[in-house]
Amino acid sequence: MEMRIKDLHIFSWLIICLLVFSACTKEDEPISPTEPSLDDVPKAPEQGSTANRTVLVYMVADNDLGTKGFASSDLQEMSDAILSMAAGTYSNNNLLVYYDQNASSQKPVLFRLVKEGEIKVSATDPTKKELVIHTAQEVIKEFPYEITSTQPASIEEVMQLAYSTFPASSYGFVYWSHGDGWTPGKYETEGLRSVSPLRYMGADWNNSSANSSGSFKTGIPELAEVLKKAPKKLDFLLLDACFMMSMEVAYELRDCAEFIISSPTETPGPGAPYNQVVPQMFASSDAAVQLATAYYQFYENKYNPDVTNANENWTGGVSIAVIKGSKLKALAATTEMCLPEGPVDVTSLRENVFDYDKRNNTHVGYYDMHGLMEKIIPSETLLVQWKRAYADALAFWSTTGMNYSAYARMFSMAGTNGVSHYIPTATDSSSARDVEYRSTSWYKDAGLSKLGW
Repeated sequence: MEMRIKDLHIFSWLIICLLVFSACTKEDEPISPTEPSLDDVPKAPEQGSTANRTVLVYMVADNDLGTKGFASSDLQEMSDAILSMAAGTYSNNNLLVYYDQNASSQKPVLFRLVKEGEIKVSATDPTKKELVIHTAQEVIKEFPYEITSTQPASIEEVMQLAYSTFPASSYGFVYWSHGDGWTPGKYETEGLRSVSPLRYMGADWNNSSANSSGSFKTGIPELAEVLKKAPKKLDFLLLDACFMMSMEVAYELRDCAEFIISSPTETPGPGAPYNQVVPQMFASSDAAVQLATAYYQFYENKYNPDVTNANENWTGGVSIAVIKGSKLKALAATTEMCLPEGPVDVTSLRENVFDYDKRNNTHVGYYDMHGLMEKIIPSETLLVQWKRAYADALAFWSTTGMNYSAYARMFSMAGTNGVSHYIPTATDSSSARDVEYRSTSWYKDAGLSKLGW
Protein backbone atom coordinates (compact mmCIF):
# COMPACT_ATOMS: atom_id res chain seq x y z
CA MET A 1 0.00 0.00 0.00
CA GLU A 2 2.86 2.32 0.91
CA MET A 3 4.68 1.66 -2.38
CA ARG A 4 1.56 2.41 -4.40
CA ILE A 5 1.09 5.76 -2.69
CA LYS A 6 4.72 6.63 -3.40
CA ASP A 7 4.36 5.65 -7.04
CA LEU A 8 1.25 7.78 -7.24
CA HIS A 9 3.14 10.77 -5.83
CA ILE A 10 5.93 10.33 -8.38
CA PHE A 11 3.42 10.00 -11.21
CA SER A 12 1.59 13.13 -10.08
CA TRP A 13 4.87 15.03 -9.91
CA LEU A 14 5.75 13.99 -13.45
CA ILE A 15 2.34 15.20 -14.72
CA ILE A 16 2.81 18.59 -13.05
CA CYS A 17 6.29 18.95 -14.59
CA LEU A 18 5.00 18.12 -18.04
CA LEU A 19 2.21 20.68 -17.73
CA VAL A 20 4.57 23.38 -16.52
CA PHE A 21 7.10 22.60 -19.28
CA SER A 22 4.36 22.58 -21.89
CA ALA A 23 2.97 25.91 -20.68
CA CYS A 24 6.43 27.49 -20.69
CA THR A 25 7.16 26.23 -24.19
CA LYS A 26 3.89 27.58 -25.59
CA GLU A 27 4.44 30.93 -23.91
CA ASP A 28 7.86 31.30 -25.50
CA GLU A 29 6.60 30.66 -29.07
CA PRO A 30 6.08 33.80 -31.23
CA ILE A 31 2.43 34.41 -32.07
CA SER A 32 2.10 34.37 -35.88
CA PRO A 33 0.13 37.34 -37.15
CA THR A 34 -2.43 36.62 -39.84
CA GLU A 35 -0.69 36.87 -43.20
CA PRO A 36 -2.31 39.38 -45.60
CA SER A 37 -3.94 37.76 -48.59
CA LEU A 38 -5.11 38.94 -52.00
CA ASP A 39 -8.30 37.03 -51.22
CA ASP A 40 -9.18 39.96 -48.95
CA VAL A 41 -9.56 42.30 -51.96
CA PRO A 42 -13.29 42.85 -52.66
CA LYS A 43 -14.37 41.17 -55.89
CA ALA A 44 -16.04 43.07 -58.73
CA PRO A 45 -18.91 41.35 -60.60
CA GLU A 46 -17.74 38.67 -62.99
CA GLN A 47 -17.81 39.61 -66.65
CA GLY A 48 -21.10 38.40 -68.12
CA SER A 49 -22.82 38.07 -64.74
CA THR A 50 -25.82 40.30 -64.01
CA ALA A 51 -24.95 43.12 -61.64
CA ASN A 52 -27.39 45.40 -59.82
CA ARG A 53 -26.39 48.39 -61.97
CA THR A 54 -23.85 49.20 -64.64
CA VAL A 55 -23.02 52.88 -65.18
CA LEU A 56 -21.16 54.09 -68.28
CA VAL A 57 -19.37 57.45 -68.11
CA TYR A 58 -18.86 58.64 -71.69
CA MET A 59 -16.05 61.19 -71.54
CA VAL A 60 -15.61 63.23 -74.72
CA ALA A 61 -12.51 65.10 -73.58
CA ASP A 62 -10.85 65.54 -76.98
CA ASN A 63 -11.12 69.32 -76.51
CA ASP A 64 -9.96 72.08 -74.16
CA LEU A 65 -11.56 70.29 -71.19
CA GLY A 66 -8.98 67.58 -71.79
CA THR A 67 -6.03 69.90 -72.33
CA LYS A 68 -6.86 71.87 -69.17
CA GLY A 69 -6.83 68.73 -67.01
CA PHE A 70 -10.53 68.60 -66.08
CA ALA A 71 -10.93 65.11 -67.54
CA SER A 72 -7.95 63.60 -65.73
CA SER A 73 -8.99 65.16 -62.41
CA ASP A 74 -12.56 63.84 -62.76
CA LEU A 75 -11.20 60.42 -63.64
CA GLN A 76 -9.09 60.52 -60.48
CA GLU A 77 -12.20 61.39 -58.47
CA MET A 78 -13.98 58.35 -59.94
CA SER A 79 -11.01 56.16 -58.99
CA ASP A 80 -11.04 57.55 -55.46
CA ALA A 81 -14.76 56.83 -55.19
CA ILE A 82 -14.29 53.22 -56.24
CA LEU A 83 -11.41 52.78 -53.78
CA SER A 84 -13.52 54.00 -50.85
CA MET A 85 -16.70 52.21 -51.91
CA ALA A 86 -18.13 49.70 -49.45
CA ALA A 87 -17.39 46.09 -50.42
CA GLY A 88 -21.08 45.17 -50.70
CA THR A 89 -21.81 48.01 -53.11
CA TYR A 90 -18.63 47.46 -55.10
CA SER A 91 -19.18 43.72 -55.58
CA ASN A 92 -22.66 44.23 -57.04
CA ASN A 93 -22.13 47.14 -59.45
CA ASN A 94 -19.94 48.27 -62.35
CA LEU A 95 -18.48 51.68 -63.21
CA LEU A 96 -17.27 51.79 -66.82
CA VAL A 97 -15.53 54.73 -68.48
CA TYR A 98 -15.06 55.56 -72.14
CA TYR A 99 -12.20 58.06 -72.32
CA ASP A 100 -11.31 60.05 -75.44
CA GLN A 101 -8.65 62.57 -74.46
CA ASN A 102 -6.92 65.35 -76.36
CA ALA A 103 -3.60 63.64 -76.99
CA SER A 104 -2.45 62.22 -80.32
CA SER A 105 -0.45 59.51 -78.52
CA GLN A 106 -3.51 58.24 -76.63
CA LYS A 107 -6.36 56.61 -78.53
CA PRO A 108 -9.86 56.23 -77.03
CA VAL A 109 -10.27 53.42 -74.51
CA LEU A 110 -13.16 51.73 -72.70
CA PHE A 111 -12.36 50.34 -69.28
CA ARG A 112 -13.86 49.32 -65.94
CA LEU A 113 -12.57 50.83 -62.71
CA VAL A 114 -11.73 47.99 -60.32
CA LYS A 115 -9.96 47.40 -57.04
CA GLU A 116 -6.64 45.54 -57.14
CA GLY A 117 -4.41 44.42 -54.30
CA GLU A 118 -0.68 44.09 -53.73
CA ILE A 119 1.25 42.49 -50.86
CA LYS A 120 3.98 44.87 -49.72
CA VAL A 121 6.44 45.21 -46.86
CA SER A 122 4.85 47.39 -44.21
CA ALA A 123 5.97 51.01 -44.35
CA THR A 124 5.96 51.17 -40.53
CA ASP A 125 7.35 47.73 -39.70
CA PRO A 126 9.78 46.10 -42.19
CA THR A 127 9.32 42.71 -40.48
CA LYS A 128 5.67 42.61 -41.52
CA LYS A 129 3.71 42.58 -44.75
CA GLU A 130 0.50 44.41 -45.54
CA LEU A 131 -2.22 44.38 -48.18
CA VAL A 132 -2.37 47.58 -50.21
CA ILE A 133 -5.51 48.12 -52.32
CA HIS A 134 -5.57 50.56 -55.22
CA THR A 135 -7.80 51.29 -58.21
CA ALA A 136 -6.92 50.02 -61.67
CA GLN A 137 -8.31 50.31 -65.20
CA GLU A 138 -9.49 46.96 -66.50
CA VAL A 139 -9.39 47.53 -70.27
CA ILE A 140 -12.40 46.28 -72.23
CA LYS A 141 -11.38 47.75 -75.58
CA GLU A 142 -8.52 49.95 -76.68
CA PHE A 143 -9.38 51.57 -79.99
CA PRO A 144 -6.44 51.33 -82.44
CA TYR A 145 -7.40 54.57 -84.19
CA GLU A 146 -8.80 58.04 -83.49
CA ILE A 147 -12.58 58.12 -83.71
CA THR A 148 -15.11 60.93 -83.62
CA SER A 149 -16.63 60.19 -80.23
CA THR A 150 -19.59 62.50 -80.79
CA GLN A 151 -20.86 60.45 -83.72
CA PRO A 152 -24.04 58.52 -82.85
CA ALA A 153 -22.48 55.36 -84.30
CA SER A 154 -19.49 55.70 -81.95
CA ILE A 155 -21.71 56.21 -78.90
CA GLU A 156 -23.83 53.20 -79.86
CA GLU A 157 -20.79 50.97 -80.38
CA VAL A 158 -19.35 51.85 -76.99
CA MET A 159 -22.68 51.60 -75.17
CA GLN A 160 -23.57 48.21 -76.66
CA LEU A 161 -20.11 46.81 -75.86
CA ALA A 162 -20.22 48.15 -72.30
CA TYR A 163 -23.70 46.94 -71.43
CA SER A 164 -23.37 43.56 -73.13
CA THR A 165 -20.03 42.83 -71.44
CA PHE A 166 -21.35 43.85 -68.03
CA PRO A 167 -25.13 43.30 -68.03
CA ALA A 168 -27.20 44.54 -65.11
CA SER A 169 -30.70 44.87 -63.73
CA SER A 170 -30.49 48.64 -64.29
CA TYR A 171 -28.29 51.09 -66.15
CA GLY A 172 -26.98 54.63 -65.85
CA PHE A 173 -25.30 56.83 -68.46
CA VAL A 174 -23.17 59.95 -68.00
CA TYR A 175 -22.32 62.14 -71.00
CA TRP A 176 -19.27 64.25 -70.03
CA SER A 177 -18.21 67.09 -72.32
CA HIS A 178 -19.18 70.55 -73.55
CA GLY A 179 -22.84 71.34 -74.15
CA ASP A 180 -25.10 74.04 -75.55
CA GLY A 181 -28.67 72.88 -75.06
CA TRP A 182 -30.83 72.25 -78.10
CA THR A 183 -29.00 74.55 -80.54
CA PRO A 184 -27.67 73.45 -83.97
CA GLY A 185 -24.11 72.19 -84.29
CA LYS A 186 -21.68 70.36 -86.54
CA TYR A 187 -21.36 66.64 -86.73
CA GLU A 188 -19.50 64.13 -88.88
CA THR A 189 -21.06 61.61 -91.22
CA GLU A 190 -19.30 59.08 -93.45
CA GLY A 191 -15.94 60.65 -92.69
CA LEU A 192 -16.90 64.06 -94.04
CA ARG A 193 -17.30 67.31 -92.14
CA SER A 194 -20.72 68.78 -92.64
CA VAL A 195 -23.01 71.31 -91.03
CA SER A 196 -26.44 70.03 -90.10
CA PRO A 197 -29.27 71.61 -88.07
CA LEU A 198 -28.97 69.35 -85.05
CA ARG A 199 -29.39 70.14 -81.38
CA TYR A 200 -26.10 69.21 -79.85
CA MET A 201 -23.98 68.02 -77.04
CA GLY A 202 -20.30 67.18 -76.90
CA ALA A 203 -17.26 68.61 -78.64
CA ASP A 204 -14.66 66.42 -80.37
CA TRP A 205 -11.62 68.18 -81.84
CA ASN A 206 -10.17 64.93 -83.24
CA ASN A 207 -6.77 65.88 -81.80
CA SER A 208 -6.72 69.05 -83.86
CA SER A 209 -6.26 72.66 -82.85
CA ALA A 210 -9.93 73.35 -83.50
CA ASN A 211 -12.07 75.26 -81.07
CA SER A 212 -15.45 74.46 -79.60
CA SER A 213 -17.39 76.21 -82.37
CA GLY A 214 -15.62 74.22 -85.09
CA SER A 215 -15.68 70.79 -83.47
CA PHE A 216 -17.99 67.86 -84.02
CA LYS A 217 -21.14 67.60 -81.90
CA THR A 218 -23.78 64.99 -81.08
CA GLY A 219 -27.30 65.80 -82.21
CA ILE A 220 -29.77 65.44 -79.35
CA PRO A 221 -32.40 63.56 -81.43
CA GLU A 222 -29.65 61.20 -82.61
CA LEU A 223 -28.44 60.72 -79.03
CA ALA A 224 -32.00 59.84 -78.06
CA GLU A 225 -32.20 57.18 -80.76
CA VAL A 226 -28.94 55.64 -79.54
CA LEU A 227 -29.87 55.62 -75.85
CA LYS A 228 -33.21 53.98 -76.63
CA LYS A 229 -31.17 50.95 -77.77
CA ALA A 230 -29.87 50.32 -74.25
CA PRO A 231 -30.95 46.90 -72.90
CA LYS A 232 -33.66 48.69 -70.90
CA LYS A 233 -34.67 52.27 -70.15
CA LEU A 234 -31.85 54.03 -68.31
CA ASP A 235 -32.39 54.56 -64.61
CA PHE A 236 -30.73 57.95 -64.96
CA LEU A 237 -28.98 60.09 -67.55
CA LEU A 238 -26.52 62.70 -66.27
CA LEU A 239 -25.53 65.36 -68.80
CA ASP A 240 -22.41 66.81 -67.20
CA ALA A 241 -22.14 69.87 -69.42
CA CYS A 242 -23.36 73.47 -69.65
CA PHE A 243 -26.95 74.52 -70.45
CA MET A 244 -28.30 70.98 -70.89
CA MET A 245 -31.26 71.25 -68.50
CA SER A 246 -33.49 72.78 -71.16
CA MET A 247 -37.03 71.55 -71.72
CA GLU A 248 -36.28 71.06 -75.41
CA VAL A 249 -33.42 68.67 -74.54
CA ALA A 250 -35.22 66.84 -71.73
CA TYR A 251 -38.31 66.31 -73.87
CA GLU A 252 -36.24 64.84 -76.71
CA LEU A 253 -34.68 62.38 -74.23
CA ARG A 254 -37.84 61.62 -72.24
CA ASP A 255 -38.13 58.00 -73.43
CA CYS A 256 -34.46 57.21 -72.81
CA ALA A 257 -34.24 57.58 -69.04
CA GLU A 258 -36.41 57.58 -65.94
CA PHE A 259 -34.55 60.69 -64.76
CA ILE A 260 -32.52 63.33 -66.59
CA ILE A 261 -29.99 65.33 -64.54
CA SER A 262 -28.24 68.53 -65.57
CA SER A 263 -27.86 72.28 -65.05
CA PRO A 264 -29.78 75.06 -66.83
CA THR A 265 -26.71 77.31 -66.87
CA GLU A 266 -22.92 77.06 -67.04
CA THR A 267 -21.59 74.23 -64.90
CA PRO A 268 -18.56 74.57 -62.60
CA GLY A 269 -15.26 74.13 -64.42
CA PRO A 270 -14.38 71.03 -62.37
CA GLY A 271 -17.73 69.44 -63.33
CA ALA A 272 -19.52 66.94 -61.13
CA PRO A 273 -17.65 66.02 -57.92
CA TYR A 274 -17.37 62.36 -58.86
CA ASN A 275 -15.84 61.29 -55.56
CA GLN A 276 -19.17 62.37 -54.05
CA VAL A 277 -21.67 61.35 -56.73
CA VAL A 278 -20.33 57.95 -57.83
CA PRO A 279 -21.52 56.18 -54.65
CA GLN A 280 -24.99 57.68 -55.21
CA MET A 281 -25.09 56.28 -58.74
CA PHE A 282 -25.51 52.84 -57.19
CA ALA A 283 -28.15 53.73 -54.62
CA SER A 284 -30.93 51.14 -54.49
CA SER A 285 -33.63 53.82 -54.78
CA ASP A 286 -33.84 57.48 -55.85
CA ALA A 287 -30.33 57.30 -57.30
CA ALA A 288 -30.89 60.35 -59.52
CA VAL A 289 -32.10 62.57 -56.69
CA GLN A 290 -29.39 61.34 -54.34
CA LEU A 291 -26.79 61.96 -57.06
CA ALA A 292 -28.07 65.51 -57.67
CA THR A 293 -28.21 66.18 -53.93
CA ALA A 294 -24.58 65.10 -53.49
CA TYR A 295 -23.56 67.20 -56.51
CA TYR A 296 -25.27 70.27 -55.10
CA GLN A 297 -24.18 69.77 -51.50
CA PHE A 298 -20.52 69.55 -52.44
CA TYR A 299 -20.53 72.98 -54.08
CA GLU A 300 -22.96 74.48 -51.58
CA ASN A 301 -20.54 73.64 -48.78
CA LYS A 302 -17.77 75.55 -50.59
CA TYR A 303 -20.01 78.40 -51.73
CA ASN A 304 -18.72 81.87 -50.91
CA PRO A 305 -19.71 84.65 -53.33
CA ASP A 306 -17.38 87.11 -51.58
CA VAL A 307 -14.11 85.46 -52.60
CA THR A 308 -12.46 85.12 -56.01
CA ASN A 309 -13.72 81.97 -57.69
CA ALA A 310 -11.21 79.62 -59.35
CA ASN A 311 -11.33 76.13 -60.83
CA GLU A 312 -8.90 74.98 -58.14
CA ASN A 313 -11.16 76.44 -55.45
CA TRP A 314 -14.69 76.60 -56.85
CA THR A 315 -16.65 78.84 -54.52
CA GLY A 316 -19.00 80.23 -57.18
CA GLY A 317 -21.95 77.97 -56.48
CA VAL A 318 -23.92 75.61 -58.67
CA SER A 319 -27.43 74.82 -59.88
CA ILE A 320 -28.74 71.34 -60.66
CA ALA A 321 -32.12 69.86 -61.57
CA VAL A 322 -33.65 66.42 -62.11
CA ILE A 323 -36.54 65.84 -64.55
CA LYS A 324 -38.81 62.78 -64.63
CA GLY A 325 -38.90 61.60 -68.23
CA SER A 326 -42.24 59.85 -67.81
CA LYS A 327 -43.99 63.09 -66.78
CA LEU A 328 -42.99 65.22 -69.77
CA LYS A 329 -45.69 64.04 -72.16
CA ALA A 330 -48.32 65.20 -69.67
CA LEU A 331 -46.49 68.51 -69.23
CA ALA A 332 -46.49 69.06 -72.99
CA ALA A 333 -50.23 68.37 -73.19
CA THR A 334 -50.93 70.71 -70.27
CA THR A 335 -48.76 73.41 -71.82
CA GLU A 336 -50.61 73.20 -75.12
CA MET A 337 -53.95 73.47 -73.31
CA CYS A 338 -52.84 76.48 -71.21
CA LEU A 339 -51.14 78.60 -73.88
CA PRO A 340 -53.03 81.55 -75.34
CA GLU A 341 -54.03 81.79 -78.98
CA GLY A 342 -52.15 84.44 -80.91
CA PRO A 343 -48.73 86.12 -80.95
CA VAL A 344 -46.99 87.33 -77.79
CA ASP A 345 -44.41 90.08 -77.46
CA VAL A 346 -41.13 88.13 -77.64
CA THR A 347 -39.00 91.25 -77.23
CA SER A 348 -40.64 91.99 -73.89
CA LEU A 349 -40.34 88.36 -72.82
CA ARG A 350 -36.62 88.27 -73.64
CA GLU A 351 -36.14 91.39 -71.55
CA ASN A 352 -38.24 90.37 -68.56
CA VAL A 353 -37.86 86.59 -68.18
CA PHE A 354 -34.74 85.37 -66.35
CA ASP A 355 -32.00 84.33 -68.79
CA TYR A 356 -29.50 81.68 -67.63
CA ASP A 357 -27.26 82.47 -70.64
CA LYS A 358 -24.80 85.23 -69.69
CA ARG A 359 -22.59 84.90 -72.76
CA ASN A 360 -22.07 87.75 -75.19
CA ASN A 361 -20.96 86.78 -78.70
CA THR A 362 -22.29 83.20 -78.46
CA HIS A 363 -25.52 84.08 -76.63
CA VAL A 364 -28.50 81.82 -77.40
CA GLY A 365 -30.89 82.64 -74.59
CA TYR A 366 -31.95 79.97 -72.10
CA TYR A 367 -34.90 81.53 -70.29
CA ASP A 368 -36.51 80.26 -67.11
CA MET A 369 -39.45 78.12 -68.24
CA HIS A 370 -41.50 78.66 -65.09
CA GLY A 371 -41.05 82.43 -65.32
CA LEU A 372 -41.95 82.37 -69.01
CA MET A 373 -45.23 80.57 -68.39
CA GLU A 374 -46.12 83.00 -65.63
CA LYS A 375 -45.88 85.77 -68.23
CA ILE A 376 -47.87 84.17 -71.05
CA ILE A 377 -50.52 81.85 -69.56
CA PRO A 378 -53.64 84.03 -69.60
CA SER A 379 -55.47 83.04 -66.40
CA GLU A 380 -54.59 82.17 -62.82
CA THR A 381 -56.67 78.99 -62.99
CA LEU A 382 -54.73 77.72 -66.01
CA LEU A 383 -51.43 78.81 -64.47
CA VAL A 384 -52.15 76.81 -61.31
CA GLN A 385 -52.90 73.76 -63.46
CA TRP A 386 -49.68 74.23 -65.44
CA LYS A 387 -47.60 74.68 -62.28
CA ARG A 388 -48.99 71.42 -60.92
CA ALA A 389 -47.88 69.55 -64.07
CA TYR A 390 -44.46 71.23 -63.89
CA ALA A 391 -44.02 70.25 -60.23
CA ASP A 392 -44.93 66.65 -61.11
CA ALA A 393 -42.14 66.60 -63.70
CA LEU A 394 -39.45 68.25 -61.57
CA ALA A 395 -37.98 65.69 -59.15
CA PHE A 396 -35.25 67.95 -57.75
CA TRP A 397 -34.02 71.53 -58.05
CA SER A 398 -31.44 73.40 -55.99
CA THR A 399 -29.25 76.40 -56.55
CA THR A 400 -26.96 78.55 -54.49
CA GLY A 401 -27.97 82.19 -54.23
CA MET A 402 -25.57 83.13 -56.98
CA ASN A 403 -23.87 81.19 -59.77
CA TYR A 404 -20.66 81.89 -61.65
CA SER A 405 -20.39 82.63 -65.38
CA ALA A 406 -17.12 82.75 -67.27
CA TYR A 407 -18.60 85.78 -69.03
CA ALA A 408 -20.58 87.69 -66.38
CA ARG A 409 -18.81 86.39 -63.26
CA MET A 410 -21.16 86.11 -60.25
CA PHE A 411 -24.86 86.63 -60.95
CA SER A 412 -28.02 86.25 -58.88
CA MET A 413 -30.21 83.17 -59.31
CA ALA A 414 -33.20 84.79 -57.57
CA GLY A 415 -36.51 83.70 -59.05
CA THR A 416 -35.15 80.72 -60.99
CA ASN A 417 -36.92 77.38 -61.15
CA GLY A 418 -34.45 74.96 -62.72
CA VAL A 419 -35.44 74.35 -66.34
CA SER A 420 -34.77 76.61 -69.32
CA HIS A 421 -36.91 77.32 -72.39
CA TYR A 422 -36.08 79.10 -75.63
CA ILE A 423 -37.77 82.35 -76.72
CA PRO A 424 -37.40 83.18 -80.44
CA THR A 425 -35.86 86.47 -81.50
CA ALA A 426 -39.11 87.54 -83.19
CA THR A 427 -42.59 86.32 -84.02
CA ASP A 428 -42.62 84.21 -87.20
CA SER A 429 -38.84 84.70 -87.41
CA SER A 430 -36.94 83.50 -90.46
CA SER A 431 -33.55 83.32 -88.69
CA ALA A 432 -31.83 79.96 -89.03
CA ARG A 433 -31.99 79.22 -85.30
CA ASP A 434 -35.66 80.17 -84.94
CA VAL A 435 -36.59 78.11 -87.99
CA GLU A 436 -34.68 75.17 -86.55
CA TYR A 437 -36.46 75.59 -83.23
CA ARG A 438 -39.74 74.72 -84.91
CA SER A 439 -38.42 71.24 -85.67
CA THR A 440 -37.97 70.32 -82.00
CA SER A 441 -40.35 67.75 -80.56
CA TRP A 442 -41.19 70.07 -77.67
CA TYR A 443 -42.24 72.90 -80.02
CA LYS A 444 -44.59 70.54 -81.85
CA ASP A 445 -46.10 68.70 -78.88
CA ALA A 446 -46.43 71.75 -76.59
CA GLY A 447 -48.35 73.70 -79.24
CA LEU A 448 -45.93 76.64 -79.42
CA SER A 449 -47.11 77.43 -82.93
CA LYS A 450 -50.16 78.98 -81.23
CA LEU A 451 -47.87 81.81 -80.14
CA GLY A 452 -46.71 82.57 -83.67
CA TRP A 453 -43.22 81.24 -82.87
